[in-house]
Amino acid sequence: MKKLMLATLLFASTAMFAATTVTGVLTDSMCTRKHMMSGKTNAECVRECVKEGAKFVVLANGKSVELKGHEDKLNALAGKTIKVTGEMKGAVLVVSSVEAAN
Repeated sequence: MKKLMLATLLFASTAMFAATTVTGVLTDSMCTRKHMMSGKTNAECVRECVKEGAKFVVLANGKSVELKGHEDKLNALAGKTIKVTGEMKGAVLVVSSVEAAN
C-alpha cells in the first residue's frame, strides 16, 4: 500500500512540473495587443516597454502569459512569433527554451 501511495505521489508531482509549450507573438505586458509608441515598430515598442519595467509576454489564442528567464533571447525575438517552452509557476512561464516559430 505504501509503495502504491509513493508511486501515485511521484506521478502527480511529475505531472505538476511537466513542460509547457506556447506558440504566439512575443510582446510586452504594457501594450500586449496594441503598441502605443508612434513611429516605432512593434519590436522597438516591446523593447522600450520592457526597458521601462514591463514584462515579456507571449500572446496566444487571445491570452497572454508572462515569461521569465532568457531575457536576451526574448529581446532579440521581440515582436515575432515564437515557440517557448518552460515550467509554469503560478501565472508565469519560467523559460527553458525559446525560438522563432516557423
